[in-house]
This record gives sequence, structure tokens and C-alpha cells, in this order.
Amino acid sequence: MGIRNSAMRVQLFNGAIDTVKRMLEANYKTAIPQFYKGKMQLLVPICLQAPNVPDLALTCMKTDDKSKYLASTCLTLEMAYNNARLIAKPESNWLQA
Repeated sequence: MGIRNSAMRVQLFNGAIDTVKRMLEANYKTAIPQFYKGKMQLLVPICLQAPNVPDLALTCMKTDDKSKYLASTCLTLEMAYNNARLIAKPESNWLQA
């Protein structure tokens, strides 16, 4: 059974979000910048199936009050790499070619 059909998919995703928050607190370079529609976004890894093995990249951007981030969509790792490399070669090791 895949994650999409799992009865625990919301809990899996919430757990992945909590994990990436801790990762970002430990190393802010985990987040990789990308531009989308003229705005800076950050790509963060989402590990659903195995620890430290990203399945998706979550796009996040600062809200108007500048103290919170809003997640808007998930990208495949290939899509995230292509978007991020337009700015610079990603320094974080989770997003490789």
C-alpha cells in the first residue's frame, strides 16, 4: 500500500514537517532558495518513506507578517533541482542531480 492510499498519510506528512523543522533549526542551509513568479521561496526536503531520504520538496515562502512561512506545493526532486539551479548550484546534499 502506498502513502497516497494510507489511512495514516496525514500523520506521516505532519511527522515529516516536524522533522524538517528540526533539521532547519540545526542547519538553515537545508532550505534551498528558488524564485517563483518574482518571489523568493525556499525548498525543504520531505522524507515520507525513509529517514534522511527525501521523497518531495516542499515550497515555502514568508507570509506578509514576515514571522511565518506558508507552504504552497510539493515538487518532485527533479523539478526542485531544476528550479534551484537557476539561482546557484544547491549547496545542500539532499538535492543532487
